[in-house]
Amino acid sequence: MFRLGWGILVCLFLALAAGCYHLRLEPAALPVQRAVTARSAADVFDRVRDVLVQDGYAVERDERRDNGEGGVITCGYRHFSTRAGGISQPVGGRLYFHRLMITVNGGEEGAEILMESTGLEIRSSYVYDEGGAVRSFTKRYPYEQYPGMFDLKAVDRELARVRGMLEAALRQGER
Repeated sequence: MFRLGWGILVCLFLALAAGCYHLRLEPAALPVQRAVTARSAADVFDRVRDVLVQDGYAVERDERRDNGEGGVITCGYRHFSTRAGGISQPVGGRLYFHRLMITVNGGEEGAEILMESTGLEIRSSYVYDEGGAVRSFTKRYPYEQYPGMFDLKAVDRELARVRGMLEAALRQGER
């Protein structure tokens, strides 16, 4: 009888834990990508801003530091990944959105670029029948409230892509 009780508890725990898709109950720190260049922070800041706009990011805030040693660029929400398929996925999949924040810090030997994802969320659309009419709605799942739903590898891939794009643009400008 004792073993049966423990067996039921273990099965119950596993069933509940499976509801947390990535077995994460609390939000983990989001990844940050870093790049370094010998160019001046002011030059890097301008180049980074231009490259982000060319890539389709909408720059919402451009907070350049008064001393010319870099600043912070904050972009608007952008869709960067879709997870689809499987039993638990909605028909259109889970659309990953984030706000990209780039910090450029200047120093005596060049500039440091930090790339991080802020405002991470999943958006899913659902369709339902109401009185013979087909209706739909989009639900937003912020990372802070639903951390178990997120595959953070998608965030890593997007930040690595942005880092590679910025490094290539900065190398190209040095020639």
